[in-house]
Amino acid sequence: MRKAFLLGIIMAVISCAKKEVPLIGIWEVDSKFYKATCEILEEKNEVKGVVLYYNDDTTVYKYEEGQPKNYFFNNLKEKNDLFVDALAGATNTKNSENNITLNLLSKDTLEVTSYILHKPLKEIWIRN
Repeated sequence: MRKAFLLGIIMAVISCAKKEVPLIGIWEVDSKFYKATCEILEEKNEVKGVVLYYNDDTTVYKYEEGQPKNYFFNNLKEKNDLFVDALAGATNTKNSENNITLNLLSKDTLEVTSYILHKPLKEIWIRN
């Protein structure tokens, strides 16, 4: 009886423990059109994406400590093995087809799909 009670407590603690988000980390965008480095982080119980570096030969951005963060998605939620951005700044959240989705292909490879004029744009991100 005592072992069953102890096992029940251990299982309750494990199930209530915070689930690790496998996307957390720094990612390099694999694109022939621009260079970018992004960080996916947990902030105030939300999974967010911050641009650390961006260069498309016309616009250059580099995040410096102390300046406001430039978020490209604000609230990732896991849905059917994908991570969906519920609050992207430029998307209409009433139409989930236009939201950014992130698909973890392997622990170090991420497929990011965004939509431009209702057409999907897929990118591969590599963990740094």
